[in-house]
Amino acid sequence: MLLSDQFGLPTDGETVLAASIGENLLLVSGVTDTMPGVVPALLNGDPAMSMTATVFTWNRKDASPEASIGFVAIVPVRVAGRVRIRSIVMRRKGQPARYTLIRRALPVPHLMNIVSADAGAEFSQVSDSVSQALLSGRADPKRVAAALSILTDTARNDGFVEVMGVVDTGQIFLQGWASELPTDQTCLIVSHDGLAVGEFRGAKLQRDDLGERGYGFLGILDMGKTAAINLPDLQRLFFRSGQGWRTLDIYDRRVLLSSTDVPAHIRDVLPRASANSETLKTLRKAGERFDGRDTVSTLKEPVRIGMDMVLEMPTGGMLVSGWMLDPERLVESVTIHAGKDSVAIHETWTRLSRQDVTTAFQQDSAFFQTMAPFRHDHGFLAFVPGLSSTQDPVYFELSLGSESAAFYPLKPVRTSSRRALDRIMSILDPHSAAATMAIEAHIGPMIQVLDHQKPRAIEFRDFGYDESAAATGLALGGSFDAEEILITLSLLALDPDTRDIPIVVSVPAELFGKIAAEVRRIASFYGLGVRLVAAEGVQDPCDALEAAVQVMNLETCVFLTASVLPRRQGWLSLMERAYRMRDGKVLVSPTVVFEDNSICFAGTSLDHRERRLVDNFLGYPSDVICHAEPTEVMAGSIACCILSRSAFQDIGGFSQSYLSTKDKGRDFCLKLKLAGTPSLWLPEVEMIAADGAPGDASLPWQRLVQHVDRWSFDRRWSHLVANMRG
Repeated sequence: MLLSDQFGLPTDGETVLAASIGENLLLVSGVTDTMPGVVPALLNGDPAMSMTATVFTWNRKDASPEASIGFVAIVPVRVAGRVRIRSIVMRRKGQPARYTLIRRALPVPHLMNIVSADAGAEFSQVSDSVSQALLSGRADPKRVAAALSILTDTARNDGFVEVMGVVDTGQIFLQGWASELPTDQTCLIVSHDGLAVGEFRGAKLQRDDLGERGYGFLGILDMGKTAAINLPDLQRLFFRSGQGWRTLDIYDRRVLLSSTDVPAHIRDVLPRASANSETLKTLRKAGERFDGRDTVSTLKEPVRIGMDMVLEMPTGGMLVSGWMLDPERLVESVTIHAGKDSVAIHETWTRLSRQDVTTAFQQDSAFFQTMAPFRHDHGFLAFVPGLSSTQDPVYFELSLGSESAAFYPLKPVRTSSRRALDRIMSILDPHSAAATMAIEAHIGPMIQVLDHQKPRAIEFRDFGYDESAAATGLALGGSFDAEEILITLSLLALDPDTRDIPIVVSVPAELFGKIAAEVRRIASFYGLGVRLVAAEGVQDPCDALEAAVQVMNLETCVFLTASVLPRRQGWLSLMERAYRMRDGKVLVSPTVVFEDNSICFAGTSLDHRERRLVDNFLGYPSDVICHAEPTEVMAGSIACCILSRSAFQDIGGFSQSYLSTKDKGRDFCLKLKLAGTPSLWLPEVEMIAADGAPGDASLPWQRLVQHVDRWSFDRRWSHLVANMRG
């Protein structure tokens, strides 16, 4: 016969009650004469089911010596399959204690209620220990639920949280009222969509409306490395007072402050707060955090900052460019914040020469005595991956020592256009080492994540256009020069080879309406079949060509950019013949020459000695190739070529990771080669690069663009090219 009724704790020293937590944890409770805090346990008498139990005990009043100690043991159950636990042996020193489970497992709250009735005043300590043990174990939803159940049933309400917000450092500001909440430092268990433990530094706040019921409080909750807590999900806060577990509930009409409003709110109420110096210091520092204002310009120290641009990539990441004047080197660190994310950029940024900043401040009394007149490295450029302005706010933090910081708000501009790089390029000196560093460390990586949209045909008009009887179509791609496009179209109309084939003229949408009437006039006058396409997202002729392919249904495509003109008639027949001889499984491109008859393009080959790609005969007189034979090359020219539409589509068209067409074309041809479509150079056909001159490459902007594209190309292809055999 059992020595307890069905609602009490077994007191016979031979039986225990149990509650299961998931499938791998068991709570057992009973009585004993003595029990250590950690004890080996054996389940069902099976040596394969040996484990270590954690035990929490209390002294039982008016109990016999053999039943003077009550206990709750947390027993990990490591068994395969569903095994019913019938007995447990505690292998303590001396006589092992063997217990039988007297009934099926109880719910955790039921078991803890029975323990509470037996433990009396010591229950709070027992429940505290059990809860902490459950929380400190491996992350498991059922452990958390059990701990929350114990805390909820044992804790009494102590007050309410009425105001809360997140400081930009990720700490949580709380304000409300309580009766027993300890001031200064205490541990809070936070219930949200789970349970987490944080350190709370709180101060008392005089509240006349509470009378004898309690006092106001405000404080900072630091969750450490715990994942960020969504404040609307906050349910209640648990803490231990001298009288046991207590809770702070969340007032249903609580005020939720934005992160930029929290510092000002703290500053307003802090004069009425009382706490020790360390707590007040913590609150004061929180009150000095970013609140949306520029505080750099108000510094007494000779430090100033300004921004040229803050570009945000659609796929994440920001490029920041500006200047910081700090002649006395007072700034210890510069950190960019975007919501809860932050990155120290002073460790990775590239410093740039900004003589204009030196000139602007050389008469300022705060700076002229400390500025070196010949030192201009005030500019900076940095690309910070992963940051997003959706995480408001975005700002710089300048640390001027452990106790001082200043803030500068930023206004990111979202961009997917490569034209945004024009302004960046304008501040770089292509001859400086800083430009090389900026490209390799910042501009190049930014372009890699630049999500420039694929060009898209959004409208077209047909002027006698008919594909039904044709086998080949010509795509004429133009950028923003209307005259260039119309001249090339007129020359095509004069060539019998191209007069009778369908021609798709693809231009940026901005140019579509301006040239539509003239394209219609030329098509009507010469009897051409033309489809004029308005393309969205065009940055260069390659984009225009890609949009043209979208509105063509012919398998064989001739690509021609408006910057390349036929030197003589009949060029297309020669290219198409070479194309058909390879069964259409090749990209055929001609020789391209400058107006001075020097070679602009004669195929791109592999330099076997240096293991890199080189343009054949670049700059040589065209006479050097007058007897050359058609040659398979590593890359052809996309300025003029013939290829299959399916081959173009199978590799996804042109890459968007380049600023100019040269390396973009190389990239395209290498992708074709890897997919089984080689490039063939046809020397007997010559085209003229109408807009090119050898001197163009020396322009500063163009040199920088080439450097950026070379970086992007090498990052993608250098290893593969080095291992190619030709």
